[in-house]
Amino acid sequence: MADPRRNDVFEDANGLRVAVKQLYAPNALGVSFVEYKNLSDSNLRFLTKEQFLEIFHWVDNFGSTDTFVKVVLEKEAKSLEAAQSAEATEEPNPSAEKTEADVAADEPADDGIRNAAPTRSS
Repeated sequence: MADPRRNDVFEDANGLRVAVKQLYAPNALGVSFVEYKNLSDSNLRFLTKEQFLEIFHWVDNFGSTDTFVKVVLEKEAKSLEAAQSAEATEEPNPSAEKTEADVAADEPADDGIRNAAPTRSS
């Protein structure tokens, strides 16, 4: 790869792997810096883009985890659509529908507690 990007993994000749944190835009002199860190520690390091590409070569990309998340979300969306379409194709069962009398019987009787006025006197 000619251009390092965020989350790219590079490796040097000794097998040391580093992850690119950020690629800075060229400054007034036209020098671009790469911010990276070793995968073995958390210290941030900086090199010019040219020096970085002389030492390291591209190996992998952390972005593959994003692809996995997209695939999982797509599968979940498809399974939800399938479940909804299965429910929509089912015929409604007339015995399953409740009449007004059944609905009224299921509701708790109003015993006046909810609508009672406060009894506290000032």
